[in-house]
Amino acid sequence: MKTVHLIQHTHWDREWYFTENDSQALLYYFMADLIQHLEADESLGPFMLDGQTVVLEDYFQLAPENRKRVQALVKAGRLLIGPWYTQTDFLVVGAESITRNLLLGQADCDEIGPRMAVGYVPDSFGQSAQLPMFLNQFAIDHAIIWRGWSEYDTPFTEFRWRSQGGSVVTTAVLPQGYGCAKWLPTDAHQAWPHLSAVMEKQAAFSRSTQLLLPNGNDQSPFEYGVPAMLDTLNQEQTAYRFIRSDFSRYFAALADTPLAIFEGELLSPKYMRIHRGIFSTRMDIKQANVRLENFVSRQLEPLLSMAWTLGLPYPQRAIETIWREAMKSHAHDSIGGCNADRVNAMVKARLLSGQEKAERLYELNMQMLANGITAQQQGKKIIVFNALPSVRDGLVALTLYLPGEAFRIVDEQGQPCRWQIMRETSQDMSVIVQELSNSPDPVFYRRCDILLEVASLPACGYTTLYLQDECAPGFAVPSSTEEALENPWLRLTLEGEQVVLVDKRSGKRWENLIQLVDGGDAGDTYNYSPPEDDWRVTGAGALLHADWQRGALVDTLSLSWSIAAPHTLADRQEHRCNARLDVSMVVMLDHQRPTLDLQVSVNNTLHDHRLQVEIPADVFTDVHFADQPFGLIRRANRPATLDVWQQENWGEAPASLWPMQSLVMMHDGKQGISVVTEGLREYEIPAERPSVIAITLLRSVGWLGRAGMPWRPGRASGMALPSPDSQIPGEFSARFALIPLCDGESPNFWREVEAWRTPPVGWLDSGWARFKTNPHALTFPTAYSLLHWETPLHFSTLKKAQREDALILRGWNPGSQPQISSTPVADATVCEVTLAEKSLNSSHETIPACTPISWRITPAARG
Repeated sequence: MKTVHLIQHTHWDREWYFTENDSQALLYYFMADLIQHLEADESLGPFMLDGQTVVLEDYFQLAPENRKRVQALVKAGRLLIGPWYTQTDFLVVGAESITRNLLLGQADCDEIGPRMAVGYVPDSFGQSAQLPMFLNQFAIDHAIIWRGWSEYDTPFTEFRWRSQGGSVVTTAVLPQGYGCAKWLPTDAHQAWPHLSAVMEKQAAFSRSTQLLLPNGNDQSPFEYGVPAMLDTLNQEQTAYRFIRSDFSRYFAALADTPLAIFEGELLSPKYMRIHRGIFSTRMDIKQANVRLENFVSRQLEPLLSMAWTLGLPYPQRAIETIWREAMKSHAHDSIGGCNADRVNAMVKARLLSGQEKAERLYELNMQMLANGITAQQQGKKIIVFNALPSVRDGLVALTLYLPGEAFRIVDEQGQPCRWQIMRETSQDMSVIVQELSNSPDPVFYRRCDILLEVASLPACGYTTLYLQDECAPGFAVPSSTEEALENPWLRLTLEGEQVVLVDKRSGKRWENLIQLVDGGDAGDTYNYSPPEDDWRVTGAGALLHADWQRGALVDTLSLSWSIAAPHTLADRQEHRCNARLDVSMVVMLDHQRPTLDLQVSVNNTLHDHRLQVEIPADVFTDVHFADQPFGLIRRANRPATLDVWQQENWGEAPASLWPMQSLVMMHDGKQGISVVTEGLREYEIPAERPSVIAITLLRSVGWLGRAGMPWRPGRASGMALPSPDSQIPGEFSARFALIPLCDGESPNFWREVEAWRTPPVGWLDSGWARFKTNPHALTFPTAYSLLHWETPLHFSTLKKAQREDALILRGWNPGSQPQISSTPVADATVCEVTLAEKSLNSSHETIPACTPISWRITPAARG
């Protein structure tokens, strides 16, 4: 006889084809009904609230008077909450976001009641290989998942899942999903035919006598009559013994079953779709999210941490609010962009609102720092901040508003710094400065977007420079008429219309380095779908303009194309070019770095299409590498299951469309190329050109869900609703870098990636601050370094600890090999902690691949 564990639950989408306002109205009545039945009948329960505490956060805003009633049920173990704050996506959002999700989920559970110590992931569109690591770091040893598993990954639905760094969780798959036993009849005889069929499928790939029966569905109410019906079935049949249970009890019963070890990600859409197209749907939302994640974790929090050690207050609750609002946009549907247009607008608005709050906090703290620094030179102070925990040189992007032509920037000793104007316009200052808005005459200044060269920036600290008006620059600008971008490492030229790159270190040559390719997309917000008769157009023959500029710090090549293209899918089928796709690109080469920086702008006038930029790796290998949360993953260029998916009637094609955090590379152990992106989350390895990396710039579709697609046969996913906003009409821009490899994944290569991901930033104390603050009594040095950490690990964040007066510094191993790392050096007590900020008994000297390391830093004194 098999034991069947009844798991009563609801799967709570805050938004999807309906808004969060809709779901919150429902939540009020859902919770009232649930509380009433659990309180009235103590034999009922436990009931699981979808593993995410945001459900209760929303409910307590609607019905704060019921908080104690809910807490009583949670403490009694009859209402199960956590461990997540929201049911996050794992392939599109960043590592810090996943960490904060668990951290805030834990904080909520600390206030409400016991946390469910199971990593419940019922609906993520595929599973990250790093999930075991995240769960172990929060003292969670068990996971329940749905999408992404098939017997091609591991033969049974119960297994021991091991991350690349060695973390292990006992994992069970819901083979038919979380809703396979929804809406059960309360009459045992009516329920049995369906239940017996469900249990047969649940057992098909199980090697245990313990089976799961999830009873619930999307926004579904408590089916309180089911337990009694199952009690009746226990008396009338002998195949199964049904018990009222929870995941902890299930895993305890599973403990003696020998289970296989599995390593890797789970992206098989055999039994359920994983919707590979969501990596590029609504790329504007993806970019807004990455911009917010990176700015908060890699710039704002480090700045606030540094300022806190100098005596300024740390706005902990304000930062937490920004993260909570962002995480409401991180649910699989929300960040996937597979929502109604109204919902996508709300998702994006939350992210933009968070960005605005973060930028104001940054600006105010820079202003307070500047107010406490005694100037050592004449002129306006420029504070340059370096978040990385090591001394560095670099270029800083800065916007200046100048009354005249000449200006100079000097350091503390009065020595001139080199700079380069990248863009110059005229600016009406009354639009920016409130005091000038009532002026009878407009006041025009020069707006100059510059790059500023700064040497020996303090580790996790700042230095002060000075802008002096009406002064000669103090350095010479080189001039050249050569049509090439060149530095000691790289040389880029145009041969006809083809961009050609040579790595001078190895002699490696890449022809047609940048190829724009636009094809049709007959899919929806869930999946890319190639049209039946696709006709792709490229930038070949469409180059209008090429302009070479040599500067003091960087050289640039500006390119523009006007590509004749089909306006619609019907036009594409007829090979009719009746529209223009205008694309401009600026390729920039730093004189001091082996990295090409590319900025692309598109005027999107087409419908139902996908624009990619193809980068030739020009190496012969069957595998490539991409980054994942806190790590790197190796993938086959062509999934082997492409040979069987149609014969086996898979739910979706296992296409070679892949997610990344920000990096993809292909190399032969020595030579190759990497692409590092800022918000672009999808790439493809084309089957017909397996040495090419195709980065998706933009995907335009007009439907939330569509039926009958070649790569996703059958029903529509989601709802068959129009989604005109998902065409993303108008101006769109993206940024990425190309970094050639000449010595494989060398330390120098990883340093270049780190420098591009986390640049130094500058702030000008113009005297025209938007908001005024009273002066404080604190004084600050002209240069300061909080700490120093010489390490091959990449920087993730420096933040205030969740519950104490200490800081958390985090790094992670970006490569494929273990790394030896030192302890940070600071005037503080330093000890290693988990992602959950719990102390470890000993420190790690060797950091495995795909592993983060966190340090608690308690300053000896502040201010």
